[in-house]
Amino acid sequence: MRFLLVGCLIALSSCAVPVVGAPVAVDTPVVAADSPEARWVNRFCGMGKLLVTAGETAQEPITAADPAVLKRQFLDVTGRLVGVLDAALADLRALRPAPAPEVDPLIRDLIESFTEARGAIATARDEVRAATPLTTEVLTSAVQRFGGAVSALDRAARLIKAADLPPSLANATDAAPNCR
Repeated sequence: MRFLLVGCLIALSSCAVPVVGAPVAVDTPVVAADSPEARWVNRFCGMGKLLVTAGETAQEPITAADPAVLKRQFLDVTGRLVGVLDAALADLRALRPAPAPEVDPLIRDLIESFTEARGAIATARDEVRAATPLTTEVLTSAVQRFGGAVSALDRAARLIKAADLPPSLANATDAAPNCR
């Protein structure tokens, strides 16, 4: 279970990637903070920050031997992740249609990945919540479902890392507070 949670956190925190290389002098147009592009990019960066913060602030891995404590810890972790994914999905849905239509497929793919992860985590949470008492079989099934969520989150992280915003949106990052 600990490795699954660590894997999930790595996938979430990999959304923020440092940029390498030398700066190139380019005349970039100044974008107004209230422009559709700046508002879109601000929400996109905010969604990314939400995911990174969730990965950084997650509680310690589940390690309890007592089934009641284990159940509570699992429900806390999965409940928190479902909440974060609900917020991220709300932000992603609000990003469509994008002011640059070529970004819409990326947003659609992210929505699909996060929806899949959220569904798997919620199902795992519900299985454990319904178990009275928590059995090894139920926990094993829930952990396997959770593993499916980690795969979907990893896929989303790869999409975000590979995202190449068009110039109209990339130029708006300076006007977006969440992108700083």
